[in-house]
Amino acid sequence: MGMSYLCEEKPKDMKKCFFLILLLIAVSHAVCQTAENESPMQWEYFVDLMATEYGEEESMDRELMEQLFELHSNPLDINTLAQEDLFVLPFLNEEQISDITRYIEKNKPVYSLGELMFISSLGRADREMLKLFVRVSPKTMMEVERPDITAKSLLKEGKHELVVRSDIPFYQRAGFADFPQEVLDKSPNKVYRGDPLHHAFRYAFASKNHLSAGLQMEKDAGERGIDHVAGYIMLQDIGVVKRAIVGNYKINFGKGLAVNTSAKFGKMMMINSVDKMDAGITKHSSTAEAEYFTGGGTTLRLNDWTLSAFASRRQGDGTYSKDSAGISSLKTDGLHRTQLERSKKGNVGITDVGGNVHWANDFLQLSATAVATHFSVPLAPKNDTESSYYRLYNASGKDFLVGSLSYSCRLNAITLGGETAYSATDKQNGFATLNSIRWRVDGSNTLTLIGRHYGAKFVSINGKAFGENASVQNEDGIFLGWSSSAFRNLLIDTYVDAMHFPWMKQGVSGSSYGYEGVVQVVYSPRDEWSLQARYRIKSKQKDFTYDRNDSKLTVLEYNTNQNLKLQLNCKLSPSVSLRASATGTMVTFGNNPNEYGFAVGGNIRWQSLKRQCRIDFGFTYFDTDSYNARVYNYEPTLLYSYGSTSYYYKGIRTTLLANIPIIKNQLFLNAKLGMTKYLNRDTIGSGLQMIDSSHREDLQVQVRWRF
Repeated sequence: MGMSYLCEEKPKDMKKCFFLILLLIAVSHAVCQTAENESPMQWEYFVDLMATEYGEEESMDRELMEQLFELHSNPLDINTLAQEDLFVLPFLNEEQISDITRYIEKNKPVYSLGELMFISSLGRADREMLKLFVRVSPKTMMEVERPDITAKSLLKEGKHELVVRSDIPFYQRAGFADFPQEVLDKSPNKVYRGDPLHHAFRYAFASKNHLSAGLQMEKDAGERGIDHVAGYIMLQDIGVVKRAIVGNYKINFGKGLAVNTSAKFGKMMMINSVDKMDAGITKHSSTAEAEYFTGGGTTLRLNDWTLSAFASRRQGDGTYSKDSAGISSLKTDGLHRTQLERSKKGNVGITDVGGNVHWANDFLQLSATAVATHFSVPLAPKNDTESSYYRLYNASGKDFLVGSLSYSCRLNAITLGGETAYSATDKQNGFATLNSIRWRVDGSNTLTLIGRHYGAKFVSINGKAFGENASVQNEDGIFLGWSSSAFRNLLIDTYVDAMHFPWMKQGVSGSSYGYEGVVQVVYSPRDEWSLQARYRIKSKQKDFTYDRNDSKLTVLEYNTNQNLKLQLNCKLSPSVSLRASATGTMVTFGNNPNEYGFAVGGNIRWQSLKRQCRIDFGFTYFDTDSYNARVYNYEPTLLYSYGSTSYYYKGIRTTLLANIPIIKNQLFLNAKLGMTKYLNRDTIGSGLQMIDSSHREDLQVQVRWRF
C-alpha cells in the first residue's frame, strides 16, 4: 500500500480502520479460546507491575522485557533449571535464587509449583510472578535422576514459535515526501531510502531447557529491504557443558564493570538485583541492533568451578572524523534510513576475546574476568574545542583491555557483594569499583547500601553497571534503599542516591553533583484493588548562563525534576479491570520560570475468564509547558514490546489493543490502534520525522504461531 494513497484517502482509511478494529472486537467474543494457566497472574499484569511498582516507566530496558516474554513463552522446567537461569528475573534477589535452587536439589523431583510456599524467602507476589516463568514437566519428574538427552529427543520434543509484526502509519513524515530528481541529486539526505512500514520477524525453538535456537529479522520505517538479521543456537546443561552458543549472544560477568551486554536494571529494581553476579553467556534473541557479540562462547562446569571463554567479531556503525583520523563516534541506534545513515553502517570491525573463572560454595562466590577488544579503525573522539573538551577521557585508540575481580558472600541475614575492575590502555588506565551490602533486618524489612567509584580514566567498552551514567565512567555515588512490608496491607520502597561526576559532561563544564530520591507506597487492602503513590525528585548540576549587564556568566545550577504519581488498580469483575493514574511534574533550573506538566488517564481491560483473549482501551489527557516537563506513562502494547510513552505539550492519547486467539494455544492475532491529537501544535516532530498535522494514527498488527 503506497504512502501517498494513505495520505490522500486519510478520512476514508481512518473510518475503515476504526470499522475493522470494532469488528475485531465484536467477533473476538466468538473466537476466544480458553486454556488453563497454573498462575493466577497474567503476563500483562506482570509488565504493568514492573513498569509502575518498580517505577521504570522511563527507563525500562526493552530487551529485558523481550527476554522475559520469551522465557514466559517457554518456561523453565523447575526440576532441571540452573541457578543462572533465574538471574534474568529482576524481582528475585540472590538469596531467593539460592534458596530456590537449594530446595530443588534437596527435594527433587518437585511435583507442583505449590511447593514454592515452603521457601520462606519468597513472598506471595514473588511466587506468583515466578510461576509465569517456570513449570513442572510430568516427564522430567520421572527422569530427574538420569534424563535421556539425545539429539532425536531434543528435536522431537521441541516447541516452535513464529512472530510476524508490521507497523502501518496513517500519516506522512517529511522524509517520505516527493522531490524532483534534480533536488535529490544535490541533497540526497532530504528523504528516506525505503518505505514507511516497519516489519519484524522472529523465530524461536526451545526443547527441554537443553537446546534453543532463534532467528530475528527487522526492517525499520524508512529503511530499504531487510536491514538486520541475527540468530543463535544454544546448548545447556549437557554433561560438563553448562552452556555453549554459536551466533549472536550476550554476556554478563561480575557486576557488569568489565562486560555486560545484557539488560541494565533501574535503581528501584537494583534493590533486588544488585547482589547477583555472573549471569554468564546467554542468547541474543532481541531485534535490537547493538550491544551483543557475534561468534561463539562456552561455559564448562567442574564441581564448584565454572570456566567460560568467548570470541566475537562483529561490524559496528561509526562516523568517520573529518580529518580521517578514525571513528569520531559509534552509532548504536541501528537506523539506516538515509544515504548518510547508510554510509555509517559497518564502518568498523570489532573483535572481542575474553573469559571468566568462577568458584562458588553455599556461602561464597569469587569470580575473575578479562576482556580484550580491538577496533579495526581507531576511535578518535573530537575533544580539541571548548564545547567538546568533556570527551577528553572518552575511549580512544584501537586496543582495550579490562580485567576484574568480583565476590559475593552470604552471612545469615547479610549479603555482601562487589566488583573491582582495571582498564589498561596506552591512553586510558583507571579503575572502577562497585560494592553493596544487603541486610534483611527481619522478614519484613530489607536495607540495601551500594557504593560506587567509576574513574574518569576507566574505559570499559562492553561494561554496563548500576549508576546514573550510560557508561561505567566518571561517576561516584552512594545509594541507600529500604523495602518494607511491616505494615498491614502496605508495601514501602524508598531510596536516596547521592552522585558526583569528577570530570566534565556534555552541558556541564566542570565537576558536578546530583541526587535522587524516591518514596513509593502501595496500599492493597484487598486482592480486588490497590492504590499506589510515588514521589520522585532528581537533581543534577548543569551549565546555566545568566545575563549580567552586557556580559554573560555561566555557572553550575541544579536542574531539578520533581514527579508525583497516583495510580489506582481495580478489578471491577472477574473479566473487567481498571487502571487509572494521575501524574504531575515540576522542573526548576536557575532563575528560569518553573515548568509544569501533568497527565491523567486510565486503561480498562476486558478478558476472557481463562485470560486467552483480551481487549484494552486506554485514554490519556496531558498538558505540559515544554518538552522538559514531559510525563512518562506505561500503556499496554503488543507482545515482545514495551509500551513506555512520553507526553509533552497539550493533547490526548487513545489506544485500542486486541489480543485474540484464532486457534487454541497455537495461533494468536494481536492488533493495536494508537491515536494522538495535539491541541496546541500544528506539526509534530522536526526534520525528516516531522508530520504536517496536529494528529497521528498508526496500526500495529502481530501474528504469533506456536507449534
